[in-house]
Amino acid sequence: MLSEPLVATVIVHWGPPKTTMECVRSVRASTYRNLRIVVVDNCPERRLWQHPFQVDDTVVYIQATTNTGYCAGNNVGILKAQEFGPGYMLLLNNDTIIDTDLIRNCVTYMENQPDISVISPKILFYHMPRYINLAGGGLDLNTGEITFFGGNEEDVGQFDTEREITWASGCAFFARARVFEQIGLFDETLFCYGEDVDLSHRILLAGMRMMYYPKAKVWHKCSSFMVNKAASLPTTFLTYYLWRNKFYNLRRYMTEKRGGGYGRFAFGFLRKAASYALKHRRLDLCLAMLIGLADSVAGRMGKREYSLFDVPMVGPRE
Repeated sequence: MLSEPLVATVIVHWGPPKTTMECVRSVRASTYRNLRIVVVDNCPERRLWQHPFQVDDTVVYIQATTNTGYCAGNNVGILKAQEFGPGYMLLLNNDTIIDTDLIRNCVTYMENQPDISVISPKILFYHMPRYINLAGGGLDLNTGEITFFGGNEEDVGQFDTEREITWASGCAFFARARVFEQIGLFDETLFCYGEDVDLSHRILLAGMRMMYYPKAKVWHKCSSFMVNKAASLPTTFLTYYLWRNKFYNLRRYMTEKRGGGYGRFAFGFLRKAASYALKHRRLDLCLAMLIGLADSVAGRMGKREYSLFDVPMVGPRE
């Protein structure tokens, strides 16, 4: 088994320790045995070491002094993983559970497909396993706009065929280790969200190929930051970073048809803000969007104090 290429898995801990430990256990249960797991503890408020957490020859535990964000946390893990000389790396959200054969399937596929640099697995909802969270994605190189394939669709085999893609989600990202050596790490100015858009953009510009591979399966619990369960709406945290980083990436990527690109962004921005304000009566989300846009224009990137989003709602959540 040791003749198989080493696979290093990077998991950044944030939120409930139980969630991260379940993710680690799912990787440990993999049928592929030549593994190293790097866990970056990015949550000072709820440290993993305050709970039962086994560290052995397989698991490397790194404790960050503060919450450095998804980008910096993964970068710390990737740099540590590179010390082991892996052939492949798997980046996982800590609220995911992987199929026992995911790593083996990915390695087998990529060993036989030397021109493929990245695999994006089929991502299913953990609490609704018959439904698809993501089946690969597309990226407009000129605007940074992404397209989700299969989102919220019942999985009846319609996405069981592998295909080339132009955007791979950071939720579950399997890549040759040399990808990060050639194009660099995550852009830490983004802090979180939109970082996989930037990474995919650089991968494509470097001439590398990415593939959606449905035989690799992941179940995603979905972060509490992403969706407010009572309202089925994004949180202010997510709203701020999504719109700030979306505009930041747009300004960096757009090389032609600038008027059209800005026009599409403005239309989408106003449409979403109107929905939040008029339909859902969520002025806090509108404010988060506006602050994000203003910070992007002013170049205020990195981590933002989101206490500014504490704006009272003017009506009930719908």
